[in-house]
Amino acid sequence: MKKSFKYICAVAMLASFLACNEKEFLKTDDPNRSTEASFWKNENDVSAALAATYSPLRASLYGYWGSFTGIQDINSLGDDVFTIPGEEAPTWAVASFSNNENNGDLSSIYSALYQGIHRANLLIDRIKKVDMSDEKKSAYVAEAKFLRGLAYFLLASNWGNVPIRTVPVETTDGYAIECSPKAKVWEQVVSDFTEAAGKLPAVRDSKEQARATSGAAIAYLGKAYIFMEDYAKAETTFDLLFKAPYNYDLVPNFEDNFTDKNEYNKESVFEWNFSPIGNQYGAWSTESASSPMYNYLPQFIGPPAGGGWFKYLPGNIVVTEFMKEPRPAGSDTKFDKRMYASLMWKRSTLGETDATWYDNKTFDDLWNSAWTKIRRLYPETPMDTTTYGRFLIKKGTSAWRSEKDADNYWGPTPSTANLRIFRFAEVLLLRAEAAAMNGNNGKAIGDINRVRQRAGLIDKLAADLSDKDKIMAEIDHQKLLELFFEQNRVYDLRRWHKTDLGDVYKAHQKQGANGFMPKHYVFPIPGDELKANPKATQNDLWK
Repeated sequence: MKKSFKYICAVAMLASFLACNEKEFLKTDDPNRSTEASFWKNENDVSAALAATYSPLRASLYGYWGSFTGIQDINSLGDDVFTIPGEEAPTWAVASFSNNENNGDLSSIYSALYQGIHRANLLIDRIKKVDMSDEKKSAYVAEAKFLRGLAYFLLASNWGNVPIRTVPVETTDGYAIECSPKAKVWEQVVSDFTEAAGKLPAVRDSKEQARATSGAAIAYLGKAYIFMEDYAKAETTFDLLFKAPYNYDLVPNFEDNFTDKNEYNKESVFEWNFSPIGNQYGAWSTESASSPMYNYLPQFIGPPAGGGWFKYLPGNIVVTEFMKEPRPAGSDTKFDKRMYASLMWKRSTLGETDATWYDNKTFDDLWNSAWTKIRRLYPETPMDTTTYGRFLIKKGTSAWRSEKDADNYWGPTPSTANLRIFRFAEVLLLRAEAAAMNGNNGKAIGDINRVRQRAGLIDKLAADLSDKDKIMAEIDHQKLLELFFEQNRVYDLRRWHKTDLGDVYKAHQKQGANGFMPKHYVFPIPGDELKANPKATQNDLWK
């Protein structure tokens, strides 16, 4: 049976026991006391607590990988996406660099991350008194540390200096701690992922496929080292994923990573499970036995003719980059294979046979249904619809299904496609970056070519990529196309353009580029956190 992994469901009892984040926990006398005495008795309790620890990261609206705040806001910061104005004000503020410490979206993401940290800390502490074998306890603790490390990874990447909490908050005084330097936060990330990698299994059985593995911990550890610019450790860490017991590879069909037809495939290092579980019309972001577990993402991206709310368009830069390298003459497609899974367009304008989507909708049908929103972009956003024509986003939608209103969450066939969080393609491109920085050009080119081959492009030779700068330019190009709209682009831009990101945004016609300032390399510590934690201080860039 599809998606039997029980950890995607928050247990109803834990909705009251573990749902609060730390500062909410402290607003009550002691909401856990009534269940503390009866909880943490056996493995079922620990299992339920672990389920609740996964929940905040993938919450349907307010988690980092929720279809609303996290996915909308992080993607909107890339130069490869245009965000439709006039929708949610907090999202537009992030996309146009007019956000501040009171932005509700960013506060929600921040709170959800610490909610997950709080739950991980509770599990790590309380499991000590549970009647279980030491081996099982060690495995549960490793999984909780992976999730805690993942939360701190996102905090370090987005906020920099933040409070580090590794024990449960039991008192009001315990909540008040200073923000640690960003370097210390990264040390915590490395510690958690290292411990998790050493104790998590390499493979999960069919009932536990959505749970973290040692491979996922290693992948994130390597990515952390990349972000820390420790390229020697990054390369050797990623090397572990290219040998036993791991068997990762690219799936032949790129689009299999974005449908429900080939889930938990050999390319998937870590993915969130979505299922036809719970009340389809239930409240969003709740934690109960009836909480809906469908994939909301298509609802936010798809055009109205497909049942979506239509909040994004592909940026000019991603279209331009796809056009740079047509496939060799005689190929079965004119362009990079990834383009057909990532974008929709009227193909006859570029010399190919037109396609249809959903219930035989033409591209004109889709574009015209979205026109009242598209027109909001003008004249402030210089969207180019003349050089190569008009484009819509396909990746993340249900356009691949030949069904009416396939993007509509409340329709007859809401999406249950899993969301791939970390793919082996990203591992290849990250290792290529590390190898290039370490002078191992041949290794970097080999990894790049594996990604190019799947896209239907010819191999690059050493003569083509003869130095580090040329290799990095190709990595930039490939990451833009391979990971388009997968919450990656802004992090690469911040890393690669530490002093000139504003100029890059302007050159790539990013919305709000004229408003970009150095402080926008990070998010401000939320105002709510500063009020609740008197020892926390605002990021220096935002003072």
